[in-house]
Amino acid sequence: MNYRKFIPKKILTLLILSGLFFLFNFLLNWYMPKSLALDVKFAYSAKVAYESLTEMGLEGRSRYLLGIWALDFPYMFIYLALLSGIIKKVWRSERVLILPFLLFAFDVLENFIVTLMLVNFPDRYTFLGCMASIATTSKWLFALLYVLVVFWGLAKNKKRPVAADELQ
Repeated sequence: MNYRKFIPKKILTLLILSGLFFLFNFLLNWYMPKSLALDVKFAYSAKVAYESLTEMGLEGRSRYLLGIWALDFPYMFIYLALLSGIIKKVWRSERVLILPFLLFAFDVLENFIVTLMLVNFPDRYTFLGCMASIATTSKWLFALLYVLVVFWGLAKNKKRPVAADELQ
């Protein structure tokens, strides 16, 4: 059976990326210390960041560091590809591709800073805690902006019919 007769290549790629996106979300939620991970916090202080790392304990911090490098980094490349494909499909333009890349860039920055915090623990560097918070908060703000821009694009294109060549 030739799947291309039924599912265009671009759609199939987005479906595969969506599956990987959900798989990595599941793995990250299962593996990472949910309530303590800095990745999911918003506008935290350096004090809160280090309190979370302290509360994790040695084993939790080791797990967190491994999760960042073994799960979160590959996940970022998956969501970068998926979000880029979605926004390009919705807007039919490459001008808006900057949004997923900015989200990705702040996520990478966040992971490098949190790695420095974990590797240097128990030493506390207020500057690193503040920078991690700025990176994390910026990541979430760009994620929100991304969602708004996608919905705006969907609303804008709602009345416009999709051409056959756009499905390829």
